[in-house]
This record gives sequence, C-alpha cells and structure tokens, in this order.
Amino acid sequence: MNIKESYSKAALETYYGAVPHRGAASAACRMPFPREGFSGKRVLDVNCRAGKGVLAISDRVGPDGFVMGVDPDEELVESARAYARASLGRGVEAHGQVAFACAVPENLAEAGIEDASFDCVFSNCSLNLSYDFNAVLREFARVLVADGTFVFDAVVATGARDYAVWAPARVVGNEVQASYSRDDLTRALHRAGFASVEYADEDPIDYRVGSGAALRADAVVPAIDSDEEVAFIRTVVVARKQ
Repeated sequence: MNIKESYSKAALETYYGAVPHRGAASAACRMPFPREGFSGKRVLDVNCRAGKGVLAISDRVGPDGFVMGVDPDEELVESARAYARASLGRGVEAHGQVAFACAVPENLAEAGIEDASFDCVFSNCSLNLSYDFNAVLREFARVLVADGTFVFDAVVATGARDYAVWAPARVVGNEVQASYSRDDLTRALHRAGFASVEYADEDPIDYRVGSGAALRADAVVPAIDSDEEVAFIRTVVVARKQ
C-alpha cells in the first residue's frame, strides 16, 4: 500500500472519529502565533477546529498573505467555513485570504497541499492525539519551504513518560497527559528535518484541569490516575526546517 494511502482520511476515519476534542484537557484556547515577521506569508493551520485561529492568523499575514485551515473532522471544517462567513458578515475583516479543507495531518496532500507550498505551519497540542505523530512532523517538513517555520502551541513533559499513562491519555483525549517529553519532542523534530528548535513562553499546566479558559465551569476533564514524577509545561515551540 502506498504510504499516503495508508494515512488517508478514509483509512484513519475510525481513529480520528473516536478522538475526543470537546471537554478534554486542552491548551488550545490561546493563539500564540507571532504578530511580526509574517506579513505576506502563506500559513497552514493544522487541526484548525472551528476556524477562529485562521482568522486570527489572517490578521498577522495581512492582505497579501494566505491562511489555510485543515482538520480531519468534516463537521468542524464546515463549522469553520460557516464561522468565517458569519464573521465577515458581521464586519470582521479577514486581512489575508482564507480557505479550509478536510485532511488528516499525516497526509496533507489530501487537501491538495504540495511540497514546499507554505512558509509556516501552525498547530496546537491537539497534535499529541495524532495517529502517527512522527509522520505528522515529516508531513509538516514536506509542505514547508526551505527555512520554513513550524509554530507549535505545545505541552511538554519535564521527564520521560510512562507508556501506561501516555497511551490511555490519548484514548480519553487528554492532550496534556498525552504530551511527549521535551527531549523526545526535540529529537522527533530533528528526525523530521527541523534544524533548530526553540522553546519560549513557558508556564506549568495541570493535566487535571487543562487550560481552564478553554473549559466550561462544569466541564469534566478526562484524566488518567498517575504516579508519574513529571510536570507538564505549556510552551511555544518554534522549529525551522533545514
């Protein structure tokens, strides 16, 4: 089987259809995309969900830029399109061109995304729940131009992970507990073809309550009981393609 066929949306429909993405412990509520240096750039927002981040990024790229949001959930992609239309109808200005498409992050070619076609890829820690995280990073390197940038609103663990905690955390959708250690993430980025990796804006995050602002007051955060001696850090990772 062709590697792209093995990572097609149809092949992974059951997996991504079962991944919880509402009410989970998440760090997805902020938008740490840089405000400077991206005017006129082409940016890909992976796992764009309801599309709010796409319009926020469009403000950074300006009228000559382009932002494309992709997500494996067709309903969310349609919601993102509707949100963009409604926002523009209320007078919210999309400073750059925007578009949305449905694809799994392991195979962005499903959305017609070609090699070296974007200056920047942005995503949040929902990537921790990817079917194949390493394949996702390789795909990001493929679609980026030389010296392109991956901006990751991430959560990392301060030490080696316990598989008995990490694996079931993915099943219940706890994006914090499903995170990789900082060392493992750095190594994975280097293997995928990113030469430099920087961490900034670091704050502790509790896997039992997530980011707080992203959750309703009565939300129940699914979490795995754990004796792991690790802490979790919310951070912005900036990696540059070789």
